[in-house]
Amino acid sequence: MPRKPDPTIKPAILEKVTAHLATTRIEDVSVRSLGRVLGTSAYPIVYHFGSRDGLSEAVVEHLAACWPASALDPSADDAALADHLVATFGGLDDPQRALSARLAFELGSVEALGGRDRQRRFHRAHVAALTAWCRAHGYDGQAADRAARFAVMTARGAQWNAVVDGAHADTDAALRRIAHDLAARSAFAAA
Repeated sequence: MPRKPDPTIKPAILEKVTAHLATTRIEDVSVRSLGRVLGTSAYPIVYHFGSRDGLSEAVVEHLAACWPASALDPSADDAALADHLVATFGGLDDPQRALSARLAFELGSVEALGGRDRQRRFHRAHVAALTAWCRAHGYDGQAADRAARFAVMTARGAQWNAVVDGAHADTDAALRRIAHDLAARSAFAAA
């Protein structure tokens, strides 16, 4: 009779790999090297995650689970919009959030080449939420979509700036400026 899997192994693997990825690029990681980091063979990684990419995605999900997803009510005011952007793209002074952003960029790049679309779906969901906000605040259909796409790409740029040059980045302030600009243009769009 096969032995039941130990439910503590998968979370322990995630914690150790998360700590390891804080100082290691995804491209430098293999299932075998992670086995050495864990002090075991590659088997537990393959058993629990299927592959290095599966493990990397699980690490991003593990890190994202540390803070709740922020939903944006389309009728929310500009302060709530700013809070949403900071909750979604900011807080990168927290090392785990910064690692999650870095890994999301790395995984998104790899996904674009490999045909998977997880990061693309996240991107589209962010654009859809901001498009709904823009429409509720006076933008017409096409202008709302353009403004939302621009805001999401600018927010991603602010994240990237923090990943590349964290010492000189104030991501949360940049995100609040994005919200302010959207709100200011919405007042102009409604006039």
